[in-house]
Amino acid sequence: NVQRGFHRLTLLTFSCFFIFFLLLPEKVFPVNFTVNPVRIFFDGRNRTNILTIKNEDEESVTLQLRAYAWKQDEKGENIYSPTKDIIFFPKIVTIKKGEEKIIRLGTNLSRDEHEQTYRLYIEEIPGPGTTESTAVRIIMKVGVPIFISPLKVDAQGSIEKKEVQKGKLYFEVKNNGNIHFIIRAVNVKGNDASGKEAFKTAIGGGYLHGGSSKGFTVEIPTENCLKMNNLEINIDTDRLSLIEKLNVLKEMCTL
Repeated sequence: NVQRGFHRLTLLTFSCFFIFFLLLPEKVFPVNFTVNPVRIFFDGRNRTNILTIKNEDEESVTLQLRAYAWKQDEKGENIYSPTKDIIFFPKIVTIKKGEEKIIRLGTNLSRDEHEQTYRLYIEEIPGPGTTESTAVRIIMKVGVPIFISPLKVDAQGSIEKKEVQKGKLYFEVKNNGNIHFIIRAVNVKGNDASGKEAFKTAIGGGYLHGGSSKGFTVEIPTENCLKMNNLEINIDTDRLSLIEKLNVLKEMCTL
């Protein structure tokens, strides 16, 4: 009876997995299109530009375009709101397989003391589905950054509020300038009293607008933290590099 029950359970389990795989779609794929350039800049001499979208997919694709003002809050988080500051045409475009379409962009805004930032979102409009197909298409959405340059570029940055508590390093990267920079890498290295490396890690950063700050928290294993005499924070951006050091005491490493 036990053996018979085991066989029934095995058969039931196999049947469930078989039905599960039957219900899965045959394939899952995203629409494939490319945009060029990947960032758009307006300045005093150039207040218009073009964006080229190419359909790399095997089928025609219909895309909708929307412009948004792009701000960052006190934590460096992105905030988007619809805007008419960016003029573009067309707003909806259908592109055949292998075809390219040109989007014309412009702005009537004058340059300011601070850089003005926007994003143009390009989103697929899904076509009518067919009941025969079990394929699933992933809806693609691409945001192209748009920047209106300031009258005079002032790129500045700093590392602030750095501290180690309970084995966690916290610090903020502040953009003190009037133009964005891209944080390519945040490198943190801990050394012991002899200068030997005791800890090392690297994380990404992303865009940071002028006047904005972004906080970072790095967890340091207690074993490594207790060996450390100091920490070095190295921020690599596309405009400047920032380096800060701080001493580490053993009481900073434990709860």
